[in-house]
Amino acid sequence: MAAPLRFRRFLEEDARTVASWRYPDPYSAYDLDPHDIRVIRAMLLPGHNYHAILEAGEMVGYFCCGDDARVPGWLYDDDTLDLGVGLRPELTGQGKGHFYLQAVIEHVARQRPGVALRATIASWNLRAIRMCRRAGFEVAGKFTTTRADQTEFAVMVKGCATAAL
Repeated sequence: MAAPLRFRRFLEEDARTVASWRYPDPYSAYDLDPHDIRVIRAMLLPGHNYHAILEAGEMVGYFCCGDDARVPGWLYDDDTLDLGVGLRPELTGQGKGHFYLQAVIEHVARQRPGVALRATIASWNLRAIRMCRRAGFEVAGKFTTTRADQTEFAVMVKGCATAAL
């Protein structure tokens, strides 16, 4: 049986840890620059709501809620809470993501009962899309980001009418 998960607001050490994680291609698109103080500061902003996911006292992942989980190019509304989740690189691709995502969803639901959730995922990240579907998210739409890389994203929702988006 897995150790119970705990959650805590990001500490500077958590932000630096996440920024140092390196994923294999194509997931290296999620790599951050650990030397860019703006990256660290952004994860520590209270409004970005970054939290460490801890298992047996060890950081296994993180999640954020709100604006920092959004991607430029979609017309977001504030009726749905945006959620972003990341796992430590060596934990990805092993089928464990659903366990961590479900725990995050339950944690957020305890903090904000009845809230509808939205995840914006790069369309090429089929593992994350499958994981979200398994957790009850549905694709509400797709768009191409206004960022320079022009990546296509899927917007997935849980707990609200997808037609309203």
